[in-house]
Amino acid sequence: MTAPPSRRRDLTVRLHDRLATLSDAPPPTDQADAAVLILLGSGTKGLEVLAEQRADMPGDPWSGQVGLPGGHTEPGDRSLTETVLRELREEVGIRASDLDAPPKLFDTRRARPSGLRVAVFVGSLQKSVESFGVLNPTEVATTFWLPLDALDHIESRPRTTALGEIYVDTAVYEGHVVWGFTLRVLQDFAAWVALSEESGTVGPRELRRGRSQAL
Repeated sequence: MTAPPSRRRDLTVRLHDRLATLSDAPPPTDQADAAVLILLGSGTKGLEVLAEQRADMPGDPWSGQVGLPGGHTEPGDRSLTETVLRELREEVGIRASDLDAPPKLFDTRRARPSGLRVAVFVGSLQKSVESFGVLNPTEVATTFWLPLDALDHIESRPRTTALGEIYVDTAVYEGHVVWGFTLRVLQDFAAWVALSEESGTVGPRELRRGRSQAL
């Protein structure tokens, strides 16, 4: 279902205002073990996020899952901002100059069951950038644009987890199943963008306080 133009415009304005509340300072690498990017674009279905379908890799706890561009920090990274920009370039060929502005830190949280500390950044792709794709097929099978509206429709599906096969919340878009860490992060981000102006002081940590942390 395509969002009406009035709603798309409203969300775009709110997004601009929300991003202005985030710090521009590049966080140091000792604050997290890895970094991912909520990379935003604007399509016919409203705000969209660049998502990756990870390749099937033995030993990879996120093998075959939908995730966000990003990865672990490396010794040469001077900040977590450099980590996420390096991973974005290595995975899909998008450079820092292809973004509207340097990405900002949205939140830092732990991925379960590994306990990995993940810095979550947000940034926007310039409208003029059209050519990019998978550069490392051993890690990423394909990329696609996921409309934030797709998160409005949640269904319970069986997934294989560290606890075995259990039913979890999922959002399904064009055959791609979004769940777990990625779903929780995007749900919190979408809710944060949609907050009213009166809730301007509410940050991502306050927003997810009290939310269920079930897989």
